Amino acid sequence: MELHQLRYVLAVAEAGSFTRAAEKLYLAQPSLSVQIRKLEKELGVALFERLGRKVVLTTAGEAFLEHARPALFHLERAREEAVAVRNLHRGRLALGTLPSVGASLLPGVLAGYRGAHPEIELRLIEHTVSGEFERMVQVGELDLAIIRAPWSRPGVTGRVLVREPMVAMLPPGHRLASRETLDLAELAADDFVGMRPGSGLRTLLVSACHRHGFTPAVTVETEQLSVLCGMVGSGVGVSVVPRLVAAGYPITVPLGDPRDSRELAVVWRSAGPLAPAARALLDLLLAAAREPPAHSHRLPDR
Repeated sequence: MELHQLRYVLAVAEAGSFTRAAEKLYLAQPSLSVQIRKLEKELGVALFERLGRKVVLTTAGEAFLEHARPALFHLERAREEAVAVRNLHRGRLALGTLPSVGASLLPGVLAGYRGAHPEIELRLIEHTVSGEFERMVQVGELDLAIIRAPWSRPGVTGRVLVREPMVAMLPPGHRLASRETLDLAELAADDFVGMRPGSGLRTLLVSACHRHGFTPAVTVETEQLSVLCGMVGSGVGVSVVPRLVAAGYPITVPLGDPRDSRELAVVWRSAGPLAPAARALLDLLLAAAREPPAHSHRLPDR
């Protein structure tokens, strides 16, 4: 049974004539008659009979059309919904992001996306551990996620967005605050303010310090970047974070070693094509990553 055959039965029933139905369908009448006969043969019943000069439904035809009519309606709605999703007039998108990216790279991108596609329902999920985002992408809980590269889970693919250098966040009056660059080893004797153990930023901090021959003395731990910023600004200690994280903090000094950096990537499931809504956002993210930020953004709350 073919979808077009259902449409043909409905057209003949409404027109009461094969000739008028064929004209309405822009078909040759013999072709229409052949399709109706094929369907009747498949069903094993006659759907139409002649009543004078008019073609009317048989009892079996009436029973068939009683169910075929709503089926056609729902199938047409299904087609319209699919086309709406394809044309970005409808859809849902789940995006995972590291908090520092959500406060810096994303606002402009999402503003442009919402302006172009206001009908898309966007859900933003924040997490500090990139590995959890990889899992969520792998199992289909997220369409896209912005994580710290590299990614490692099977079934996940992606593109590097940006390589951003790390900077030292220093309190007012710090001995190195006026420097243009510094070596991370110069902070070996300082107290550090850091994110909680297990977070991506804590891992970055410890790895960078180990690379320069020391373990940071983290005297204050927090889960919120705004608290970290406030603690450093109050003189509790120093911190080392990617440049995007420190955007808006007044006293930062770049690290001189180019290895002290992080790569941000956007990832998605490798199986099958991206949904149109996700593809549109991916294109905007890649375009934004090629352009330097026009201004700084305040630190996020976590």
